[in-house]
Amino acid sequence: IDMYAGAAANQQIWNIKDLAPHVDYIVVMAYDFHRSSSSVAGPVAPLFGGKELWDGDINYYLQEFLKIVPSEKILLGIPFYGYEWQTTSRDSQSHTFPDTGATASYKRVLEILEKKDELQVQEHWNEEALSPYISYIENGEIYVIYYENSRSISYKLDYVNQLDLGGVAIWALGYEGNSRELWDVIERKVNIWGK
Repeated sequence: IDMYAGAAANQQIWNIKDLAPHVDYIVVMAYDFHRSSSSVAGPVAPLFGGKELWDGDINYYLQEFLKIVPSEKILLGIPFYGYEWQTTSRDSQSHTFPDTGATASYKRVLEILEKKDELQVQEHWNEEALSPYISYIENGEIYVIYYENSRSISYKLDYVNQLDLGGVAIWALGYEGNSRELWDVIERKVNIWGK
């Protein structure tokens, strides 16, 4: 079964302790910490940063799950997407314009990066979240996209291995387009094919 990241910390829907013995895996959907409707730009799946910078992070919520679910039954849900917003600046937590947020698949991010000069793309790294983001200008407007790349996913996979979790789940297959970059890091870091 799948559950939102905060389900163990705020048990309103599921009794996870009673469910855990009866399921093979719980997929912790560790994404959408910022969404298309967010009033500020921010990471979709921050590994760290916690309450000081945003509403929470993967580390905090996974620790809550591990208090009541065996680690081998937990799959960390990782995104192959991010969100983009029209923003007031290129800052890491810039204010967003209402109703400008949209899903940005990894394929979309690669398309923007291919127009680096034309769109004045700047690549950034949020050290607290361990997450990449880019900013660009189109038709005189500033946009910010937070997303996942091989580096941020590599950190998440190291985390999965350190906690001895059951593995990962991905939302959503196909969002990577024809790129093998995200799959290559998964193949290197997780023994998902019994190699």
